[in-house]
Amino acid sequence: MPKRLHPSDGPPHPASRHTAWSIGSNGLTTAGQSELLRNIGRQLQADYQDVLREPAPDRIRELLERLESRNRAEEDLGGEDL
Repeated sequence: MPKRLHPSDGPPHPASRHTAWSIGSNGLTTAGQSELLRNIGRQLQADYQDVLREPAPDRIRELLERLESRNRAEEDLGGEDL
């Protein structure tokens, strides 16, 4: 039987303990937090740009086509609900 990583009464770190993980942003000013978030966003875009270039799966593409078709039909009816 595999060894348990934590006691059976709960996770190793209680949810009320917030010091277990931090990106170090607690002491930042509003401008500093904004810059941190921009940097994280740029890094995520760089890391996932190849994924964004991949074609959408067939099911997602079909759903988008249906949504676009419905939007065109609504516009043709003058914006009335279908």
